[in-house]
This record gives sequence, structure tokens and C-alpha cells, in this order.
Amino acid sequence: MSASGRPAGPGRNSPGRNSPGRNSPGRNSPGRNSPGQSPGAGEENAGWSIFSYLIAGMAVYGGIGWLAGHWLHAAILFPVGMLTGLVLAIVLIIYRYGRP
Repeated sequence: MSASGRPAGPGRNSPGRNSPGRNSPGRNSPGRNSPGQSPGAGEENAGWSIFSYLIAGMAVYGGIGWLAGHWLHAAILFPVGMLTGLVLAIVLIIYRYGRP
């Protein structure tokens, strides 16, 4: 509580969500272990992130392909959209996790 009786929020006697040092580059990045974590914890989180990128890419671009195919009466746009989403997800995964 602050002197005015209101709860202390970000910027008021307590560090905010984006205070310096928190979420700084390289800290808690995927594949790296934080202090107190077991050796495999970072890799497990990276694995779930990669899986999520693959599913989300196919779902989003598959949905866009389905909508476009529905409006244009071209059923081929649904699988093309799903494959496009998969390829873009793989490119993003390689970009984020494939480089040292």
C-alpha cells in the first residue's frame, strides 16, 4: 500500500513488469537454463514452443486458405494454405532456434 492508501502498482514503490534487468536479451531464452532449473527444463520448453509454432502456422494459414477457397470456390486453397503455414512455421523455427 502506498501512503495514499492505494495498492502499489507498477511505478509506485514496486518494480514494474518491465523493470530494467527483467526480460533482458539472453535471459531465460529458449534452450537456456535459468538458475535453479534442471538441465532439461529449457529444452522441454523450446520443444513445446516449436510444436506450438507448427500447429499455429497450419491452423492460421489453413484457416485463411479455407476462407479464400470458400469465397473463390477453389477447394485447393485449403491444403495450399496449410502447407504454406507449415513451411513458414519451419522457417521461423530455424530462424529462432537453429542458430547458435
